[in-house]
This record gives sequence, structure tokens and C-alpha cells, in this order.
Amino acid sequence: MRVADSTTQRNYLEYLNQAKTNYAETNERIASGARFLTLSDDVSAGTRVLRVREDMSKTQDYYNTVKSVNSELSVTENAITQISTILANVHTKIVKGLSDSTGASGREALANEIDNLKSELLQYANTKYNDKFVLGGTSAVTVPFTTKDGKLYYNGVDVSQVTKNADGKYVDGSGNAIPMDGDIYADIGLGLTFKQDGSGNTKVVSDTAMKVSYSGLDVLGFGDGSTTGSYSNVYNLLTDISTALRSNDTTTLGTLDTKLTNTSQSFSRFVTDVGTKTSYLDDLQESIETKLDAYQSQISNLMGIDDAKEATNQTLNDYVLKAVLAMGAKILPLSLMDYVK
Repeated sequence: MRVADSTTQRNYLEYLNQAKTNYAETNERIASGARFLTLSDDVSAGTRVLRVREDMSKTQDYYNTVKSVNSELSVTENAITQISTILANVHTKIVKGLSDSTGASGREALANEIDNLKSELLQYANTKYNDKFVLGGTSAVTVPFTTKDGKLYYNGVDVSQVTKNADGKYVDGSGNAIPMDGDIYADIGLGLTFKQDGSGNTKVVSDTAMKVSYSGLDVLGFGDGSTTGSYSNVYNLLTDISTALRSNDTTTLGTLDTKLTNTSQSFSRFVTDVGTKTSYLDDLQESIETKLDAYQSQISNLMGIDDAKEATNQTLNDYVLKAVLAMGAKILPLSLMDYVK
């Protein structure tokens, strides 16, 4: 039976197009690392990939939240630790100041050093993470700690006039609540829930979320420190210590050192508290990272290619394409073969 030239040419072009398609598709799989790129290529595997990607996206959002909270608390931990170190340094200077061998000039020098430490303490008290002051309650725009006439102010209120009411809330000398001193909670997967208080306000149930805010009044203290041994605000306490050193009043200096020791002990509680939170978040972050890796592994198993197999396929595709082109040079007219190439 005689085969028409047109049929030969048509069949040849079909073989050639198929060889080129196989070559291009294998190249595409190797370049992308994916066994298929559209859902229609493998509906079953593609549907499973979509479900895994949806779960992975939710987990990634959760991971980002945990990581951000962990970073913020790490900054808070560093600020509180640095302030604690400053207080320990001040205690060392008080011990020197109480020594009989330290004269008036020596105590003056120690007072100057404490004044410098006060400025450093204020910087750490105003530490900021992104758009939030870590020791400023809910303050995000206004610097929480400022000074005026040598006194410390928190969110615009003289710290020495601050007290705690029966509800455990901080109030100023007139009984008004301290502005921007609320609590901030983060949802880290503990089953965040809300409830209404007696005034009808909606609030977070504290054990269903992690508290990430720290009131500067909790950390640096409040009140005027008029009672011996009381937890006075540390900035004004350092001012009194500096004054006692300059006036060579070792009796008052000893009393102030007792207050400083009590304050330092309170600081260890805050350091432990924030440290416990960051340690928990470190473990949680690592656990979520493992989960994300598992999702990625699932997707790779569903979509990924066998590199060795695809390399073999491409070698075969290259051989077939060259063979088809060589065959075309023998059976097709020269002008058509030029077009094919």
C-alpha cells in the first residue's frame, strides 16, 4: 500500500510535536521541582495539596504570632535584666559610700556615677519593641517615663503620688486611674475566651491567653518610699541615694540601701516571670517549626519529582527528539525540514 506524502508529513509532525512536548514538560518539572503545576494534571494529589497548604497557612500565621510575642518578651526580659544589673551596681556603690575610708570627695564621685546610672535606667525603662513600649502598659506613641523637677512621671502622672486601690488598680493622688496602663494579651493557642466584668466591659480570661504587657509601675515601683523597707519607685530612690551620698548622711544611706535591696528582690520575680514565658515560647516555636516542616514534607511527597528519574527521562527525551529530527531530514522536503527546525 502506498502512503501519501501528506500523510507521512502529518504523522511525522505529530511525532515531532509529541517529542518536543515531552522534552518541554520534563524540563518544566525539573526547573520547578514539581510533578504537576495545575490541579487538572492530578486532581487527587492536587486536592490533597490544597488541603495541606491551607493547614500550613494557618499554622504559619500561628507561628508568626508566637514568634512576634517571643521577640517582644525577649526585649522586655533584656530591659528588666539590665535595670536589675543597674540596681546591683548601685548597691555596690552604696557599700563603698558607707565605708569610713570613703571621704566626702569619694562619696561625691559615687553620687555622680549613680546619677549616670539613673539616666541609663530611664533609657531601659523606655525600651520600645516595634510600636510598643514594653514597660509602658498600652502606651504606643507617648514615651511612658519622663522626668520633671527631678521626679519620675509615668504616662504623665507623678509616680510618687501613685497608689493601688482596693481593686488592685493604680490610681493617682485624686483617685483617678492611671492612663494607658491596661493589660495586653496575645492569643498563642490556649483557647482564647472573653467574659464581661461587673461593669459590662468585655475582658480576656487571663488563663486563656498570655499577658505580654508589663506596667512600668509594677516593675519600677510607685509611691514616695516614706515607709522604711517599702517598695519605692527606683528612680526617685536612686535620687535619694545620690543626695545622701553628697550630704555624707550614712544613716539615711543605710536605710535607703535596705529599700534598694527589697526592690532588687522584687526585680528577680519579674526576671523569672518573663524568662519563664520566653522559655515556654521557645519550645512552642520549635514545635510549630517541626509541624511546618512536616507540612512541607507532605507537599513535597505529593508534588515533588524524582530527580534521578526525571534526569533519565530527559536524556531519553533528548535522544528521541534528535532521532525524530534526523528522521525528518530523510523523509521531508528540504523546505519543510527547515521550517521544522
